[in-house]
Amino acid sequence: MLEKILHWIGYVLAFVLFLGANTPSAVVERLRLAYRIVGVEIVETPRIDGTERTIFLCPYRNLAANRFGRKWLCHEKLDRVDDGYVTFLRRHRDIHYVRPQCCQNLTYCDESAYCYSEVSRL
Repeated sequence: MLEKILHWIGYVLAFVLFLGANTPSAVVERLRLAYRIVGVEIVETPRIDGTERTIFLCPYRNLAANRFGRKWLCHEKLDRVDDGYVTFLRRHRDIHYVRPQCCQNLTYCDESAYCYSEVSRL
């Protein structure tokens, strides 16, 4: 139930966050601003084959880990808000947003303290 509420909160917030942002570069600028507002340190911002990638330190990865489990807050709860962004951008902007993922999937970014997100045209 909480996950569904968080998804809809993300969806509603997306209307404000992405107001007037109709291109991948405009969307990624807003996402990076939102990351900075919540204290996320952005490390690198490469553009690869039309995809805007943001690599950053994952400050919430282990928050509340000793009580709820290592990925409870970051991957089970905060990701539901990002899922709301994904839904909004796909429905209303034709933009593909890959919500924050562990950097272990990237060949040049295997440090476990880092995450990345990507934005591109559908």
